[in-house]
Amino acid sequence: MESKNKNLTLSGITGLNFLFIINAALMVGVSIYLTTHFYETLFPTRLGGAGSLCDISSFFNCDAATHSHLSNIAGIPISFFGALVGLLFLFSSLMPSLALEKTSSAVSKYNFIGCIILFIYSLAVLGSLCPFCTVYYVLSGIAAFLLWKKGINSWTPDLKASGLWMGFLVVGSFLMYQNTASKQDEKSKINASVVQQYRRLPSLGEPDQESPYKIHMATENFADSPIRITVFSDFECPFCKVVSDQLPELIKRYPKQVSIQYMFYPLDAKCNPNMKGRMHVNACDGAMLAACDVNKFHKVHDEIFAKQTSLGSGALKDIAKEYELTGCLENEEVKNKVITSINQGAKYNLKSTPTIIVNGKKIEGSIPSTQFFAIFDDILSGQK
Repeated sequence: MESKNKNLTLSGITGLNFLFIINAALMVGVSIYLTTHFYETLFPTRLGGAGSLCDISSFFNCDAATHSHLSNIAGIPISFFGALVGLLFLFSSLMPSLALEKTSSAVSKYNFIGCIILFIYSLAVLGSLCPFCTVYYVLSGIAAFLLWKKGINSWTPDLKASGLWMGFLVVGSFLMYQNTASKQDEKSKINASVVQQYRRLPSLGEPDQESPYKIHMATENFADSPIRITVFSDFECPFCKVVSDQLPELIKRYPKQVSIQYMFYPLDAKCNPNMKGRMHVNACDGAMLAACDVNKFHKVHDEIFAKQTSLGSGALKDIAKEYELTGCLENEEVKNKVITSINQGAKYNLKSTPTIIVNGKKIEGSIPSTQFFAIFDDILSGQK
């Protein structure tokens, strides 16, 4: 029921109205970030894809929401609609009118109900929570509460004001749809080109010796996997960390098709006979620590990459203590395991890290995950 005896925006810039303005501006800002993240994740234009401000852990991250079916409507990210809601609230405060506040009040309620549905969907279906989405949910709740408690309380928007807002919504949605379609077309062309380049690569075969250090196994035997990935990597190499961060995404998409083994290739003459100098002075120590116990390799691998920037300031010693791997750095047997792994790179004429061998073909450096997907899909379709 509408109440004309109270209002939030019609009395000038009061304390509550100022709070409402700041809250609306934050809604717009968060929505812009999420829209940018949507495009950077699904249509990456640089190595590593989207930034990681929103990716805190396996539970608190934006990627699961971005890849979900509810992340967009016909290719239009739902965060775009969130930005329009925030803009409506801003206009109702900066250009106050009874019609705009009434419309904002109604929209705030439906918007918040939608936020609750998305929140439940994230927890129940996705098993994760998008931090920036959650911030938007909270801001939406604040806006709805302020309009319900202190403003015009209405479930029915003003016909003229809502019609104008819907006009902006339709035009904006059309432009966003065109933008998404253009990016999708560009992505398809790039992926097709990458697949053709991969097909033309010479087949060098799998490493002469299988690595005992596995990141994921789709089949009991590495050789039986439809997609076989060997990663030659250095724990101090920034792009190697990019690849390390990509692997869970590849595994999640192809859990029963892809097997991944790790090969140590530290760019450090301390253990790598192919190096003339010590480019990465902590790389050999990191490799020996990860190689020390094959049963702890995966966890130690993740831990070292997570602390990559602090390896020279005691992080390796802390990891050694945490995983009870003290003494590994002085162990000649462990060093020989690392050297054995390094030697597997000879047939590929390794010049840099990361170097990724996919079904016997060498990819130097890294490529966006979507391009890996295109290559993997092509491999699987050829096997069928």
